[in-house]
Amino acid sequence: MQRRKFRLARTAICATIVLMVFAAVAANRDDAVQAQRLGLVAVIVRSNGTERQVRTAQTTVSGALTDAGVVVEPLDKVTPALSLRPTDGMVITVVKVTNTLEAEKQLLAFDSVKTFTNSLKPGQVKLTANGTPGEKLTRYLVRYEDGKPVSKTAIGADVVKKPLKRVVAIGSRGRYTSRGEFRTRKILKMWATAYEPGPRSCGRYATGRTACGLRAGYGVVAVDPRVIPLGTKLYVEGYGYALAGDRGRAIRGNRIDLGYRTVREALNFGSRNVIVHVLSE
Repeated sequence: MQRRKFRLARTAICATIVLMVFAAVAANRDDAVQAQRLGLVAVIVRSNGTERQVRTAQTTVSGALTDAGVVVEPLDKVTPALSLRPTDGMVITVVKVTNTLEAEKQLLAFDSVKTFTNSLKPGQVKLTANGTPGEKLTRYLVRYEDGKPVSKTAIGADVVKKPLKRVVAIGSRGRYTSRGEFRTRKILKMWATAYEPGPRSCGRYATGRTACGLRAGYGVVAVDPRVIPLGTKLYVEGYGYALAGDRGRAIRGNRIDLGYRTVREALNFGSRNVIVHVLSE
């Protein structure tokens, strides 16, 4: 009897152990099924220079970022796309993008011009106005990605201060002295001679008129039209303002014949090298 009771007890214990094993296997199977049903995955989120691992059961990248506590703004760049399904080990990158309006101040260079006047001695130079730079304000749309500028687009500009010209007055007593403003376009080193409008310089058939029909004399010079076109405004250092208004058979290449009123003035000048400024209005 006792032996029979022992066998029954042992059988009951074995049955209990088997039931416990089956229960554990069933529980593990249920956990696996539950995990599979939830789709729990581990993803890596990179944003604002940091990296963290997040376990999520969300079905989109957007939801995974929500679980990670990352707020995505409309301009932000997310890789991969927000609508994709997360997978285990996926790396999600969020680049924070902002657009800001910025302004830059730029200096505007002032111009340098020359004016000619008969209130100064011929060739005398006087600074009548100092140049002052101007200011321009340019507005830009600057795009930042993760705090670093990546593009810059100008969207408008305003001149807040106009530049003031530097003005140099040059003395000239020529008949054709201009009252306008000029800039030096080209500078030539030339061999200069002098003439006066009478027969001694221009021959016995001299009419006192140049090839352009101008009255010859101070301020009218003869040039080679291949070097300096007739009608060009000039400034000759040591002489003053001049107009290329005549040509001469002996005037070839880098030579210039300066007009004077009298024979004495022409003889006093003689011949020498001069610097000629070719002017542009």
